[in-house]
Amino acid sequence: MKAIKIAVAIMTILLVVGFAVVIYTISTRLSDGTLSKKAEEVEMLSEEAALGAPVSGSGHLLGEPFDMVSIKIPAGCRLADTQLLEGRILFRFDGELTRDCQRVELYDSIKGNKIGGWQIDISTD
Repeated sequence: MKAIKIAVAIMTILLVVGFAVVIYTISTRLSDGTLSKKAEEVEMLSEEAALGAPVSGSGHLLGEPFDMVSIKIPAGCRLADTQLLEGRILFRFDGELTRDCQRVELYDSIKGNKIGGWQIDISTD
């Protein structure tokens, strides 16, 4: 019984210390402006994007706004994964092999056009 009381006391101390560290970290970031600076940077980037100005740090100029880009997904297929990196969007499709669902398409996220893609064929040789 004494061992359980000691274990409970130690876990309580660890919880209190953990909460203290979290509260200290949040308060120091708020006081030095780290959190508010990040919010301001996000706001500035979104304003620059709306105005068509260069996006800070990337060196790319935003293109003219483009219409909705239609990405056709055949029946029986599904969008399995999407990745965004340096102005490009990668879509990976998955589904039935008989419907040619195994493919990857690459789009330019700034201009909205398709750059290319890969059709994954499974050989039965």
